[in-house]
Amino acid sequence: MEYKEFAKYYDNFYKNKNYAKETEFLKNFIHQDDKIIDIGCGTGLHAFLLQKSGFKVDGLDLNKEMLDIAKTRISSNLYLQNLLDININQKYDVIISMFAVINHLKDTQELEKALMNLKNILTDGGKIIIDLHNPQNSGSKIDSYDHMTRTMEWQYDKKTKIENSKIIFERNGKKYIDSHTFRIFTISEVKQCCKNVGLVVKKVYENYDINKCGSSISKNLQFLICKGSL
Repeated sequence: MEYKEFAKYYDNFYKNKNYAKETEFLKNFIHQDDKIIDIGCGTGLHAFLLQKSGFKVDGLDLNKEMLDIAKTRISSNLYLQNLLDININQKYDVIISMFAVINHLKDTQELEKALMNLKNILTDGGKIIIDLHNPQNSGSKIDSYDHMTRTMEWQYDKKTKIENSKIIFERNGKKYIDSHTFRIFTISEVKQCCKNVGLVVKKVYENYDINKCGSSISKNLQFLICKGSL
């Protein structure tokens, strides 16, 4: 299911995602007067929670249907743009990109282009925080919540670093399918791409925990990135 069709179901299907924990993690890197933008903001839940805490947060997403929902939550600027073609005449103190948005990029060339675009809208001394999915193998899982069954299957190719996944949500006898292809970027790839565009990875975390260092075996990774020298 494309996000265009998926938007109206998105929040219900991902109701078990711990947005509150992730937002608390982000607050470790944000000052109250910082200007923030959420890249790939989707329906705007991270931005909404930050806004409730008094932060000013803009949003950017390439899906109009997702942004239409975000508009009901976020009272600041929302941009209908692609991460690879950002055209914003503003600078931000903090740039966040959550829920594996970066994994939608297909290779390190696109990753470098995206990072350069983020650097171009980052203030001197600003921070970029990106969240990456980091699977280790193929697998499947079935769980239930909110009167719904979720069946997940994913195939990870260690050679190509590509993960293909399919998630089937079943509720009231109806099935909805969310499928996607992710490029899995290693820590060393992210560090090298950052270096190539004049950014530096300051720290890598695991599971939105300020006290846990991310590694190659972490299920997910959060990168704290700042401007550096070429």
